[in-house]
Parts: sequence; structure tokens; C-alpha cells
Amino acid sequence: MTKMLIFEKNLDMKKLITSILLLALAMPVFAQDPVEQKWTVRASAGYLPSVPVVVSLFGAIAVGIAVSANEENNETLKIDIPPFLSFDVLYSFNSRWSAGISTGYTGCVFNIVDKDSGAVHSRQHNIFIPLDAVGRCNYLSRPSVKLYGSIEAGMMLVAGSSDLSVSFDAQINPIGVEFGRRFFGMVEAGVGMNYFGGRIGVGYRF
Repeated sequence: MTKMLIFEKNLDMKKLITSILLLALAMPVFAQDPVEQKWTVRASAGYLPSVPVVVSLFGAIAVGIAVSANEENNETLKIDIPPFLSFDVLYSFNSRWSAGISTGYTGCVFNIVDKDSGAVHSRQHNIFIPLDAVGRCNYLSRPSVKLYGSIEAGMMLVAGSSDLSVSFDAQINPIGVEFGRRFFGMVEAGVGMNYFGGRIGVGYRF
């Protein structure tokens, strides 16, 4: 009787081990394929002045020289340039090609201030808001690193102190790097109407 019980226990243990092994082997069959990340959203910033800001600065310099030359008013020109901020949404057709839209903000503020007290006597601002279509090509596409170049084209909304206008907008970003998987950081170099030099940012893929 004892030998029979031992035999039955050994048989049950073998069945249990066999069942576990079969379940482990079957897991890849039931496992779902990983979800492909088609959408990318990014937010970035750059500090060097863009082309529209530089053009505005030339006009501001002329105004500043005239203001400073008038010694009776005791005034000077103070220029504030905030960083360029941008927001992109991209859709990936495959591992190489993506397209989407981009917008942002850049501008400059010219204050005529009292030389002694710093009180603002008058203020003029120019705001530039690009609305662009974006095309992107990945030179290298790995799960944790992407090396790419992109082109942006569209229109630039120009809002001054008293008027609003629209002009053509274009941007070329020959090289950029994204490092990370779903949540990632980015560094990019480019030239155009939106920003000049480089920008850094963060993004998310889903």
C-alpha cells in the first residue's frame, strides 16, 4: 500500500511538471505582438534669435540710436528676446518616414525706458507663430536611438503691437537625435525662419 501511494505521488508530480513545461512552451503562441508606436509628440526650446527676430532687431537698433541721441528725454532702448518654443505632432508611416504638423512661438519686446529709474515709457512687441507641415526621414532608427533630418514649410503669423500679417515660413533641420524609447530626449540643429542653431526638448511616443 505504501509503495502504491509513493508511486501515485510520483506520477502526480510528473504530470504537474509536464503541465508546467507545456504551458511555458505555449506562452509565445498566446503572447501578443508589441504595439507599434505610430505617433510622436515633442516639445522643444532654442535660444538663438530666429530670422524674423534678427530682422526686427535691425529696426530696433535704429530706433535705439535715435532714442539715445535725444539726451533731453533721458531714455534708452531695452530689448527682451524670449526663447523659441515649439510643439510637434508626427505620424510614422514606417521606420524611416514620418510627417506631421508643427507650431511654436518666438518674438521680441522693445521697451523704451528711463535711463535712471528704469520706468517703461513705451513698449512695442513682435510675436511670430509658425504653422508648418513637417516631413522627416530617419537616417538611423533603433528602439533607443533615432538619427534624423526634417524639413518644415508653411506660414508665419506675425503679430505686432497694432497689426497682424502672414508670411511664408520654412525651416531645415539637417540633423537631430532622439535618445530614449517611449519617453525620450532630443537634440536638433537647424536653420530657418523658426530657429537658428540648436534646440533641445523632450517627447513621447504612443
